[in-house]
Amino acid sequence: MNARIKTFKTRPMLKLWQILLLSGIVFALSVFFIFRAANQAPTRPLVLEMNNLTQAQIASLQEATHSLGEMQFFGANLTKIHRVVSGLSWVGSASVKRDWRKGVVVSVIPRRAVANFGSQHLLDANGEVFVPADERELMNESLVNLYSTHAKDAQHMMKQMRRINEWFSPLGLIAQDVTLTSRQTWLIRFNNGLRVIVDHENTEQKLFGLASLLKSSLASELPSMQSVDLRYKNGFAVAWRTKVEPVTNES
Repeated sequence: MNARIKTFKTRPMLKLWQILLLSGIVFALSVFFIFRAANQAPTRPLVLEMNNLTQAQIASLQEATHSLGEMQFFGANLTKIHRVVSGLSWVGSASVKRDWRKGVVVSVIPRRAVANFGSQHLLDANGEVFVPADERELMNESLVNLYSTHAKDAQHMMKQMRRINEWFSPLGLIAQDVTLTSRQTWLIRFNNGLRVIVDHENTEQKLFGLASLLKSSLASELPSMQSVDLRYKNGFAVAWRTKVEPVTNES
């Protein structure tokens, strides 16, 4: 009676181990043949999605990925490819994925310039300085010009320019050139030619105060102002436009 009970308990355990062992062997063989097939599969070039890209951007992307050569579907190092593509200055974001029908697919979203930064760079909406794929895009006349000796100032300058336009736009004044010197002095030129100079002490307070005065007590004087210097503790200095007398012909 006891022997039958022992035999009844051990048989299912033997079958379970046999099933697990067989499953492990099948899984190992499957993995082996998959990787073997992947390594023996023919190599294919990267698939570059070129929608919404300019010819210069396409050429830049092709040049960057050309050194990677052709690759196998499973053997492709997606992280390396992404690093190479993202390293292009004009690329805002990149995606690298495997597509069963196409192969290894690369797609990018270019940065969109909102300002010129110096004469050799552009600036996107996030305050990131970049070099365009096409150098002819530099010094775009339709964009505001920002100047600084340090690229790290770009984001701060973008925020400052937005505040300036918010305060002065009700007066019809839009910043066209914004310069931040090495001494942290701001030089601002508006679309009507007015120039404003302000130092790093209480910069926002001084600019906001000037905008408020131009909306009220100095509203009638605005067209005659050539420049305003706000680098004074107890006030500011104004340079007035020179009036040109009309020329009359005397006979």
